[in-house]
Amino acid sequence: MKKFIIFLLCAAIISGGAYGGYRYYDKQRNAKKIVDVVPVSLMAQPADMFMYSGNDFEGNISAANAQRVYVDTAKLVQKVCVKKGQKVHKGDVILEYDMTVVELELKQKEAQVLMAEQDLKMAKKELAHLRTLRPSEEMPLPDEPYYPDEPDEPDYPDEPDIPEEPIATVTELGAAFTPLSGNGTPEDPFVIPCNLETVVHRPFMAAIASGNFTAQLPVYDEDSNFLYMWQITGGSISMAEADDWAVADGLIIDQENGTVSLQPNSGTLHGQLFFSLPRSLTESDPPEDFGDANDYMDDFFSGPDNYDDAATPDYGDNYMYSRKELERIIKEQEGTIKTMEIELKSAQLAYETAQKQKSEGKVTAEIDGVVKKIGKAADEAEEEQTEEEDPFAEPDPDENVFAIIEGEGGVEVTVQAPEMTLPQLQPGTKLNIMSYENGATCSAVVTSIDEEPKSYSSYNWGSNPQNSTYQLHATLKKPERFTIGSWVSVSIQESSDDEKKNSVFMPLHYVRRDGGDYYIMKADENDCLVKQYVSVGQILYGYYIEVTGGMSMSDRICFPYGNDVKEGIRTQDSSEVLYPS
Repeated sequence: MKKFIIFLLCAAIISGGAYGGYRYYDKQRNAKKIVDVVPVSLMAQPADMFMYSGNDFEGNISAANAQRVYVDTAKLVQKVCVKKGQKVHKGDVILEYDMTVVELELKQKEAQVLMAEQDLKMAKKELAHLRTLRPSEEMPLPDEPYYPDEPDEPDYPDEPDIPEEPIATVTELGAAFTPLSGNGTPEDPFVIPCNLETVVHRPFMAAIASGNFTAQLPVYDEDSNFLYMWQITGGSISMAEADDWAVADGLIIDQENGTVSLQPNSGTLHGQLFFSLPRSLTESDPPEDFGDANDYMDDFFSGPDNYDDAATPDYGDNYMYSRKELERIIKEQEGTIKTMEIELKSAQLAYETAQKQKSEGKVTAEIDGVVKKIGKAADEAEEEQTEEEDPFAEPDPDENVFAIIEGEGGVEVTVQAPEMTLPQLQPGTKLNIMSYENGATCSAVVTSIDEEPKSYSSYNWGSNPQNSTYQLHATLKKPERFTIGSWVSVSIQESSDDEKKNSVFMPLHYVRRDGGDYYIMKADENDCLVKQYVSVGQILYGYYIEVTGGMSMSDRICFPYGNDVKEGIRTQDSSEVLYPS
C-alpha cells in the first residue's frame, strides 16, 4: 500500500513538472510571436455608400377594407343593380351578366372536354397496341420458301351515283346556334347555311363579338343552289350599330338568272359579301383510284426474280422496331398520355367554372360599405359619350375597375424584410412606397412585425443568406393611389439616427462569429491582442458587414485567423489589409 501511494506521488510530481514546463515553453514561444494589426480607417467604408443596397425591399398591397370589381371582358354586363354613393351590405347583388354569352362559353368548354376525352382514349388505345408488338429480335425465320398466289383479275367498280341532298338551312340565328363546321377561328370559321328568309338577331352578333369569332353564312335558294355568302368577323362588329338584320337586306337577287348585286345606297353592310363558297364546303375526299390493270400485274411480278428465295410474310406492325426502339416509343406515348390527362383535367376545371358562372351570373358585395365607383351596363355604355381626356393628367390606377366598394379602415402594405434589417424597421418607422404598376408614390408607417419568420432564408440578393425573412405591416397615407394585389417598391425614409450615421461597412473576413455574437481581435494600449465584441447590421454581397457599435475608426485590428491569433499575443502596426487565400 505504501509503495502504491509513493507511486502516485511520483506520478503527480512528474505530471505537474511536465505541465509547468509546457506552460513555460508556451509562454516563451508566445512572447516571440507578433501579429500585424491594421487601422480600421484603412478598410472601413461609411454606411452612406451602401444605403442604396440595404434599404430597398418589395411589398404587396395585400389587405384593405375595399372591394374592387373587374368584369370579365368576354362577357356583357346586362344589368347594374347599384348606384354611386349607395350603401350596400355583404351579399347584395352589384351586377348581372348577359347569360347568352355565358351559355355559349359553356358549350365551348363542354366541347373541349369531349375532345380531350376522345384524344386521351385514342392515345391509350395506341399505347395498348404498342405493348402488344414484338421486337425485331424475335422475328421468326421462314421454314419453307414462300410463293405468293397468282392474283385474280381486279374488279373495277362502276362510277358511283352520288345523290344530291337538299342543304339544311336555318331561318333564325340567335345566341344559341350549332354550326355546320368550324371552331370560330379565322382559319376555321363557323359555317352556318342560311336561306333567303334567314334573320340574324342581335344576340348572335353579340356572341360573335364577345368571343372575337369568325362566322360564314352561305345563302342558298329553295333548290339548294348557292347564291352568295356573308362573312362576319367579331373584331369588326360595333355593338352600338348592331341590330337584327336579314341576309337578303340591301341586295337585288334575280333567282332566274342566279345573279346577286347590291342595291344603290344600301347602307351599312353587316359583314363582307362573297360570291364563292368557303373552302370547307367545296373540299371533298378524292375518289378511290384503282389504277390500271397492267400496273396491278406489274406490281405483282416485280417481286423476287428467284422464287426459291422465300418472300417475307406480312406480320403487320410486329418486328418493325428493335426492343430498345420499342421501349422508347412506349415511354414517349406514356408521357403523351400524362400530358393529355393534365389537359383533360384543365378542360374539366374550366368547364366546371363555366357551369358555376352560368348558375350564378352575378357579382355580389363582399363587404359592407359605400359604392365609390360603378360602371354602366352594355347598352348604356354604348350610348354614353366619351369625354375628351387631358393628356397631362395623372393616370388613374382604377381606370379599368368596374366598381369600387369602400368600407371602414385603410389599405395595408406587407413587406418581406431580412432579419438583420428589423432594428431599422420597428413600429413607427416611416417608409417610402412606389407602385410598379402605375408609378404612384406615398409614405407609410410600420405598424407591426410578425413574430414568426415567413421563411428561414433571405431572398434579398444583397443580404446575408443565413438570415430569416420576416413579414411586417405598414399603413399607407394615400391608399387611393394603389390597387389591391399590386407590387410596390419599399425603402426606409432617411433618418438622423446618430448610431446609423456612425455605422461603417468593412470586409467580412475581419469579423468573426461566436454563436449569435460577432467580435474582432484588436490591439490594446499595451499592443497585445484582446477580443472585442461588436454589434452588427446587415451583410452585403457576402463580402461586407455593417458594424454599428463596439468599434472605432482608430482601432487596430488583425486578420482573425491562424494559430497565432489569440489574446495576449504581441502586435505590430501594418498598413496591409489581408484577404483569405
